[in-house]
Amino acid sequence: MFKSTKLRILLSGVSIFMCSTYIQAKELPVAQEYIDLNHGLEHDLVTYPGLSEVKVFQKGERFSNGALIDGISFLGISSTYIDAPFHVDEKGAKISDYSLEQLANLPIVVVQLPPNAMKFDVAAFKNVDVKGKAVLLYTGRDKYFGTKEYSNNPPFLTASAAEWLVSQKVKFVGIDALLVDDFNNNSTVPVHNTLLKNGVVIAEDMAHIDKVMGKKDAYLTAVPPRAPLTSFPTRIFATIY
Repeated sequence: MFKSTKLRILLSGVSIFMCSTYIQAKELPVAQEYIDLNHGLEHDLVTYPGLSEVKVFQKGERFSNGALIDGISFLGISSTYIDAPFHVDEKGAKISDYSLEQLANLPIVVVQLPPNAMKFDVAAFKNVDVKGKAVLLYTGRDKYFGTKEYSNNPPFLTASAAEWLVSQKVKFVGIDALLVDDFNNNSTVPVHNTLLKNGVVIAEDMAHIDKVMGKKDAYLTAVPPRAPLTSFPTRIFATIY
């Protein structure tokens, strides 16, 4: 709270009167916990078999003052990342076109892969309110990330389920597996097409979704650099209030 003041300033013969009023600072809710939902970027990391390459390098030696300049080279689909419509539509928006409203403070709902199932169909979302939310698909496959097992028949979201999610006005869909589409039948990507072309952000290769299950007042943030690309690695996290 600021105390009321009144100042009179004389500058080059001009009188300026300034008056402030009482300002009540708004109290924001206190975060109880932050949960990382992403894998880190590491040298020689492979995410998608045969495509993801990560190279960390230094631009020369350290300067005499001790400073070091380094860099990293990677494909957009490295580690945990989000996709933009341009990924499947040459006229679609790019990562840099996403608004912060699409990426920050999204209420989270976690949907677990049904027992003995390898895909999320419409039935998996029975009685689940997804409107305006970030739907996180929990498969538990993140424990295999970085190994050959990770790409062995990974779970996915069906095309009909993607259409249902769009009809229910979902805002964000993330999965802790290789793709939201069927990796073993990737001649077409109907889930990417349906979600991205309807303004739904996609996140793939997420991690630790299980740590958000059962948490009330959980909100997701997934803000990458403003890059003019189809996909970009992103530090996605949940804030628990």
